[in-house]
Parts: sequence; C-alpha cells; structure tokens
Amino acid sequence: MNCPYVPSVPLVPSVPSNSLTRAACAAMGTQFEVALWGGQPERLEAAAYAALDEIVRLHHQLSLFDPAADIYELNAVAAHEPVRVEPRLYALIARCIELTRRTHGAFDIAVGSLMQAWGFRQGEATGSASNVGSHLIEMDSAAWTVRFLDPAVQVDLGAIGKGYALDCAADVLRECGIGGALLHGGSSSVLAIGTGPDGAPWRVAIRDPDEAQPPPATVDLCDRALGVSAPHGREAMRGGSAIGHVMDPRTGHPATGLRLAAVACPSACDADALSTALLVLGPAFAADLRTSGCDAWTVGE
Repeated sequence: MNCPYVPSVPLVPSVPSNSLTRAACAAMGTQFEVALWGGQPERLEAAAYAALDEIVRLHHQLSLFDPAADIYELNAVAAHEPVRVEPRLYALIARCIELTRRTHGAFDIAVGSLMQAWGFRQGEATGSASNVGSHLIEMDSAAWTVRFLDPAVQVDLGAIGKGYALDCAADVLRECGIGGALLHGGSSSVLAIGTGPDGAPWRVAIRDPDEAQPPPATVDLCDRALGVSAPHGREAMRGGSAIGHVMDPRTGHPATGLRLAAVACPSACDADALSTALLVLGPAFAADLRTSGCDAWTVGE
C-alpha cells in the first residue's frame, strides 16, 4: 500500500515535514492520512501501514454497497432472520444505539431508508420516517445477533464510520508502541495520539464550509478526537433546491439551521456521532455536551 501523503487537515502552525513519517490511503469515500513521529523510520512506516490496513479492512466491512460486506449482508437479511455479526461489529452497533439515547434520537444509524427516500441512495424509495429508529433493531448479546423489526429498516454507518476507523487505527498504533501521531479521514474526522514532535498538542483548524470565511476555531488535540459535521458535503436535488445529507431522524427531514457543528472528545467515533447530533439539535445541545466534558462549536447559516 504505497500511497502518497497529501495533507488536507490544516495544522496550526504547520509541523515541519521532515519531522514526521506520513502515509495515506483512499477509503470510505475520502483520503485517510497518518502522520507519526518518535522512532526509527522503518518502524514508524510499518506502524503507519498497519494502521492503514485496519482502515481498509473496515472500509470493506462497513460498506453499504459491497455484497461481501457485513453491513450489506445485515441490511439484506436482518429483516427476515437474525444475523450473527462478529463481536467488534456487534459492539459498534450497540454503541451507536447508546449514542442514539444520549442524543435524544438526533443521531441514529437506522436511517438508511430515509436517505434513500430523500435521494441519497440509488433505487426506489422504500421507507419513510416510520421506518427509522434504533428501536427497530433487536440485539441478542448471547448469540451476537442483530434483527430488524421492520422490513424497510436499513442501517447506515456513514455518520460514524470514519471516526470508528480512526479509533481502531489508533489502537493499532498504540499496540506498535507509537506515542505521537495524528490521523484523519478527510477534514471531518481527526484523532491525535499524544503530542506533536515539539511536545505541544496537535493544533487543528476547523474549516468553515464557506471558504471565504476564516476558520471558526482552532483546536488543540492530545489523546483526543475532533468530529465535524456539515449538511452540504453531499447534496441531492428536491423541488429544484439542493438539500443537505444530514437527516433529522425524529422528523424524517434534512437538518437545517446550522452550516457546521464540531465536537472534541476522547473517541473519534463518539465525536462523529455527537457532531451529527449537534448539527440536528443546535446550540442548546452544545451546552449539554460541554457539561459532559466535550468541547463543542456551531456555525449558523
């Protein structure tokens, strides 16, 4: 996996290029990148590619469109019979359901049919808001099985897939003894292990979707992750108007009101989910997040 490193997450200030070992790969519709330091170049390079291998593995496991993927099989079969999934994927789905409860339903992975109904999936619309919600997912922890209670339920892990991949890749780096690294998937999911080579936290700028605007914030990350959500990263046309891809599972309609939401917390998976919920719920939820130890930012329309 000999991939070029093309920086896309703005570091403030820039870390000198010659102080980092870097590698990248394409997965989950974006470019993932790893930058690490502190050891022999050969060892750092091996660790970087081991982390990227884990990201590629998860790309194939979580795909909605690959018939060999676990999530594809789950969506095809679980409405008809329980599907046994491997323990790590079972734990991820259970964590997502817990995050749905924490966010009062504003984040939910059971929105696949809703995404299709609004034109973000190929094929004829098969669902509506009545087919959305993790309450329609039945988990059996004794058998490691998942079952859907409505035939139109479709699981979509797009809102947390990149963050989850970063968490797993970071675990690989830690197992390799890496003490300092920055990982990201595109410019929306970032995770830092330790500090940069200068001993200071990794400082990352949040990009405003309106490129004419300055970054709304810079974030210092040390053993911490940042998730950024915006409605217009992907769009579909409805009634001659462009609509954003972030759905409000409670109403069955696209989220409106903010052009960006960002959350920093220890887990990249959680940061992705919570930033999605923040985009849906608005600034009032930011105050709730801050009381629980997260950092949160919003940018209005």
